[in-house]
Amino acid sequence: MYQTEIKGDRLYHAQSSGYGQPVETFGQTQDGETPMSLVNIALASCVTMCIQGYFAKHHQLTELPITVESHYENNKFTLLLRMDDALTEEMKSALLTYINDNCRVKQLLRQDLDYQISFAEKKEP
Repeated sequence: MYQTEIKGDRLYHAQSSGYGQPVETFGQTQDGETPMSLVNIALASCVTMCIQGYFAKHHQLTELPITVESHYENNKFTLLLRMDDALTEEMKSALLTYINDNCRVKQLLRQDLDYQISFAEKKEP
């Protein structure tokens, strides 16, 4: 079970209490995180953890540097995944399948949202 309590003290301001440190949210991005930016953070974090889980399960790797950039606009999430190692097309396909099957945040979001998940090309040294 997941739970939290949110307290609002003024217009467009709320603070959570639940697990870990409190999270403050605002109504405008220039003031800090908004509820929508937290959804974006949740999706990118879940995708990151899915990839880490895939490599731990299938390759026994428990340390894996990865960066996921996530953008949301007009009912579309665009995610760009960056990893240190170059990936084959087969590996990319396996990772996308694993994300689709295991990302609980993605599974909670509306079914009509569009997701474009791509991998950044590995830069040659």
